[in-house]
Amino acid sequence: MIAALTLISASSAEAGPTNGDKEALASAKEYLNSQAFSMKGLIAQLDSPDGGQFTVAQATYGVDHAGVNWYKEAILSAKQYLQSQAFSLKGLIAQLDSPDGGQFTVAQATYGTDHTGANWNKEALLSAKEYLSTQAFSLSGLIAQLDSPYGGQFTVAQATYGATTAYK
Repeated sequence: MIAALTLISASSAEAGPTNGDKEALASAKEYLNSQAFSMKGLIAQLDSPDGGQFTVAQATYGVDHAGVNWYKEAILSAKQYLQSQAFSLKGLIAQLDSPDGGQFTVAQATYGTDHTGANWNKEALLSAKEYLSTQAFSLSGLIAQLDSPYGGQFTVAQATYGATTAYK
């Protein structure tokens, strides 16, 4: 019985990728041409009922054979996030690493964030303006919000720059 299972497994491996594997690979490449993904995020997209509807095995095959540099994808994803809203360095790393965000590894998220070319003072200013557009803050309150681990997560210097410049 064990010999028969070994023969079946060996012949399946020799048969190469299935049509589903090939389609998942093609779909993975299409998704990567339209936006940045992490490895986990792309597998989830391919396996999703709203995405490719591939099996996890097919999705994994497609992702594993797509020839992706996940660090470059993290840079692209970080830049996409910065186009949509203001982030601090810490906040962007957290977003890229989040299971509800980019789903990159911490190393990939850090690399991606470090290589965006972002001006964190400018990001703090944009964030300060976003906060001021929705509610009133004193200058010190705005700095505290921008610096807070539950708020902007900017450094004190960046928060001070963003708040004082937004107040001008």
